[in-house]
Amino acid sequence: MTNVVEFGTPGAMPPSEKRLLLVFDGGNAPGYASVAVALTEEASRRGYEVWAATEGFRSLTPDARAEPRFERLIVSRRERYALLAKGIPARSMGRRVLDAGSDFRSERYLGFFEQDRRSAAAQTMRAQGFTHLVGVGGNGTFEGLKAMLGASDPRPPTGFINVSIDNDLAGDRAIGFLSGIEAGATIARGLYEDAYTHKRIYILEMMGNRSGRHALHCGVAARAHLIVLPFFQFPDAVLEEIAQGLARADYALVVVAEGYERERRARVAPGTSASEYLRRQLEAAGLSDSPMKRVIAEPFSRYIRGVRPGFIDVSAAYLKASLLFDAFDAGETEVMPFVLASNDVGVRSFDRVTREDRVERAFLPLLDRIGLPAFTRWVRDHCTSERTSL
Repeated sequence: MTNVVEFGTPGAMPPSEKRLLLVFDGGNAPGYASVAVALTEEASRRGYEVWAATEGFRSLTPDARAEPRFERLIVSRRERYALLAKGIPARSMGRRVLDAGSDFRSERYLGFFEQDRRSAAAQTMRAQGFTHLVGVGGNGTFEGLKAMLGASDPRPPTGFINVSIDNDLAGDRAIGFLSGIEAGATIARGLYEDAYTHKRIYILEMMGNRSGRHALHCGVAARAHLIVLPFFQFPDAVLEEIAQGLARADYALVVVAEGYERERRARVAPGTSASEYLRRQLEAAGLSDSPMKRVIAEPFSRYIRGVRPGFIDVSAAYLKASLLFDAFDAGETEVMPFVLASNDVGVRSFDRVTREDRVERAFLPLLDRIGLPAFTRWVRDHCTSERTSL
């Protein structure tokens, strides 16, 4: 006698001409659940049998750790109970549109870099009878999806939904990006007000390993006094100017991206956060911490990863789902729906989707609100050409 229920696999079910697999992977971002709901509703309405891989790409390989590997996604609870009674693992998505996080994903499954794992995933797709495939995540998930298609013969009709706080694919506004800014800027603004109240200098580390787009937008929205992006490498003269400017200020909020001086930190101060490393640099340049004016390095907060999505991201999830299945109905494959503005929407083929790690140049004048001419000149001279990241 056991309490463990043995569920059937998709391949054990009657065959379907429209059996869709959703694969969620990559770093967590607000809106994964919204996309799951939107895809389930729209696909079900169009006659698809919808399944989700419980651990992202890992579920398709011998490295799978969770059983069942695949769950049937439906909208209503009544349908879920009927499926469970037949031994089909099912999950109702009808009321989950504002849930934080995601039930179906793995944390950047590195095993997918191996060709044999991708080949195994393609074989699992065929064995389980999946006819359509949709990947959900950021740039890493997109690259994994394309790599898996390279091991697939024939290649199933495939789509991709861009969900990422980083917003690192060109020509689309990732679901989760705006919600992440709202949450991050709320944290930053709270420290701004605390700095004003207690006359402190806060150095707040924020998400941004390469481009720093999240740190940039949060810092601008919270009216940070200075924003330091990940690819900045200041000479001593600029660090001294920053230290002097902050010393003169009654209070200040400095936003620094988590990738700031990543390589140098790994060499000279392993394990040190970007905010603490910048604090030490400014201390060496003359900015001292004192009881009268504290200089405090705040570590990176992962709170933003677990927040609920804003409704603007939820609406984009529904629109992208509609655009994707319209494309499938039209016979298109290997496409990513994009939403940039109310009248700037559509789909792009995979070969037209590229990584975008640069931040917007129009924001350059907003990096400094203290009045630092040497800092401004350095950014202009080193970070505004076509060859640089800004």
